[in-house]
Amino acid sequence: MVDILELIGPLPSVSTPELRAIVVTAINGSTTINGTSGQLGNSTDTELLLALRRWSDVVLVGSSTVKAENYGGVKVSPEIQKQRQELGQEAIPPIAVMSGSLNFDVDTRFFLEAEVPPIIITDNSDQTKQQRLVDAGAQVIEVETLTAEVGVEKLRSLGYARIDCEGGATLYGQMLGADLVDVWHHTIDPTLSGSVERPTVKGGDDAPRRFALEHVFVDDDSTLFLRYKRAK
Repeated sequence: MVDILELIGPLPSVSTPELRAIVVTAINGSTTINGTSGQLGNSTDTELLLALRRWSDVVLVGSSTVKAENYGGVKVSPEIQKQRQELGQEAIPPIAVMSGSLNFDVDTRFFLEAEVPPIIITDNSDQTKQQRLVDAGAQVIEVETLTAEVGVEKLRSLGYARIDCEGGATLYGQMLGADLVDVWHHTIDPTLSGSVERPTVKGGDDAPRRFALEHVFVDDDSTLFLRYKRAK
């Protein structure tokens, strides 16, 4: 059994900006098997996901992922909430979503179960759509241009230094294309299928980015945990 802190690795100070991405895939790079991600990963992977949420100031997720995975709000124990506040962080990190359409079902866990208001960053100036989400409990932030750089810059301006990016593939592509990913956590499930149903990254540019391998751990069930840091 590995210490989750070993998988997370060295941490800069709370006030130091850092963006970490986390993904679980099959051996062939697919983020789904038979149409879902539920078969991928194990309990260690789940604990790593939860630990990165506890580390973060904000969890950044693509709108398609929020809808497909039926996201709810982040859950943090009272003890962890107290520890976070002692470090100068908010008790519970909000979930932030970038959306151009603002087409959300407000009768979902994302709105109904969130203990803190979700943040929706948009370039959509439709005040009717915005107000509908505000009435459902969201904080809507309008920007001139909806890009990865603008979204991260806006979150940082709100005081969110530590950003935990949970995908999906399009958001990962945008983040990598903008050189915004500092640490990449990649869990490889020992499953192999004949096709890649959903790629890890899509929609970004073709320029390669170099990352340096920082840590490797193999669980008893052959699940592989890799941590890469952006090469300088």
